[in-house]
Parts: sequence; C-alpha cells; structure tokens
Amino acid sequence: MTREQIITSMCYTYRHDYGLDRKDTDPSWVAGMTQTERQNLWNTMAQIFDNDIEPRVSSWKPRKK
Repeated sequence: MTREQIITSMCYTYRHDYGLDRKDTDPSWVAGMTQTERQNLWNTMAQIFDNDIEPRVSSWKPRKK
C-alpha cells in the first residue's frame, strides 16, 4: 500500500462518512463531510502517519527464529 492509501484508510476508519459529500448548507445531522472538513481530517491523519506510524514501521525488523 502507498502512503496515500494508508492515510485514506485511516480517514475511513475514523469517519465512516469520509467519502460522502456534504454541502456547507446541509444540516449537521446529514452524513458526509465538506471538502474542507475532508482535507483537514486527511492532513491530521497524514501528520499522525508521518510522525508516529511510518518511523516505527520503517525501523521494524522481524525477529530471527
């Protein structure tokens, strides 16, 4: 998986409605996210991935049996 695929998957895990479009004028109870909300969530997940996940995964070495 690519970095972008992993981050997108993290977004869907956090918000099941990540891929649904919602307008600014829609009521708050309507499922979905505005483009701004979606970008903010993606940026947050990217920061978590870059700072916490990727460094640990890239330094991981399997144990010898």
